[in-house]
Amino acid sequence: MNHPLSNVAFGKATQSAASQAVTQPPQRLDTAGKTVEQVWSELSSMLRRSELEPEWICPANLNNDPDEATSGARFGRSWPESYARDRIAVSVHIGMSEGWIVHVDWIFRPELDNSTRRAYAVMPLLRAKVFSSNQAWDLARFIAHALDVA
Repeated sequence: MNHPLSNVAFGKATQSAASQAVTQPPQRLDTAGKTVEQVWSELSSMLRRSELEPEWICPANLNNDPDEATSGARFGRSWPESYARDRIAVSVHIGMSEGWIVHVDWIFRPELDNSTRRAYAVMPLLRAKVFSSNQAWDLARFIAHALDVA
């Protein structure tokens, strides 16, 4: 007689149900009028109360470098508002040495001087690190839901 937990289908169904339970935050974050630092702080608090707390989560511009074009949004920058062509993107990337990095980026169309064309630009907002790909994807779903981008 096999143990019920040895049944692969049962195990996968149980894992899937457990995964869904923690990938949806209880509420969405209200980002209106908040800064990158405030959104990061509130999202960090939500994650600490979940089973998905990453190894770390931080603003992408960790040193608060004034050059946002290369380092990402500064702590005091207003969180981007929703516009027709702008959006917040949440993605998963393999880490440089180990683990997985969840990226939260603002994709927008900046005004270009002396140009009739407009190109898209990406500004990094937040980064989070985890050690397994499954946790990375669960964390990405959680963040996307919390920020109301999915």
